[in-house]
Amino acid sequence: MNDFELWAIALAAVAALGLILLVLRMLPADPALGDAMERLSGAASDPYAVDTSGGDDIAGSDALSYRVGARFYPRLRSQAWFRIPTADLAILRETPQKFIGDKILSAAIGLIIVPVSLALLALFGIAVPFVFPAAGSLVLALVGFFAPDADVKTRAASARLEFTRALAAFIDFVSLNRSGGVAAFQSLERAAAVGDSWVFLRLDAELQKASLAGQAPWAALSNLAAELALPELGDLADIMTYTGDQGASVADTLAARAGALRSALLSKEQGEAGAKTKKMDAPLGALAVLFMIMLLVPAAVNIMGI
Repeated sequence: MNDFELWAIALAAVAALGLILLVLRMLPADPALGDAMERLSGAASDPYAVDTSGGDDIAGSDALSYRVGARFYPRLRSQAWFRIPTADLAILRETPQKFIGDKILSAAIGLIIVPVSLALLALFGIAVPFVFPAAGSLVLALVGFFAPDADVKTRAASARLEFTRALAAFIDFVSLNRSGGVAAFQSLERAAAVGDSWVFLRLDAELQKASLAGQAPWAALSNLAAELALPELGDLADIMTYTGDQGASVADTLAARAGALRSALLSKEQGEAGAKTKKMDAPLGALAVLFMIMLLVPAAVNIMGI
């Protein structure tokens, strides 16, 4: 088998893959029987799905990645080897379907980059052994498949940090209201209505849902803390639970908690700043050595008479 036949096989495989993806895109998706029965019976919603009842648009719900992921989601969610970062997606307001679609599309792009690039090289008469594009395609496909995991983890960590910063201010507002004799539920509602950032809007939406459902607001905050993996919000829910059950005024406790939260954030930021400063030592040292070489080499050349 010569190089031309190998390239023909590779290009045919890429074309077949594109055709399969196009057919999957055009065909209607088969409904999942379990989801359909839950909708008909009014049972509990899918624990992997992100709650959209707050009124916010889910990011990327109309994107191609969402539609691709929706076709594979019913099959992949029950697989033991496939992990969906539910808490990270929940705080980012993204659906598992979009996450799965991102992984599949990224892997597909990585799979076809090498064959397409080498096909372009072949037009200029540059031949490459078949084993190299095959191995490169597999490596890039694996990298593309796991790249969305790292991206979601990084963005979720940033969102949690922003949430924690806003939560410190929220706790302060609740403490001020409690000091003024405002009831626990009204204190939470007033504090959530103060800010207009996504954190305050999210808290306000959860409190409004709890009010309409006849649920205790601290229970809603506790559920949200578990959903988003935010222990700091869980601490606030525990404090407010004690207020609701015992009728105790916890204004001082809330103020102390807000102060401790700010101190922890400040310590973390100082540690990160110190770590970044240490990373600058090596480049600065290399620059100093290079500067010394630039000074010493001309002097040495003059002394040696070269």
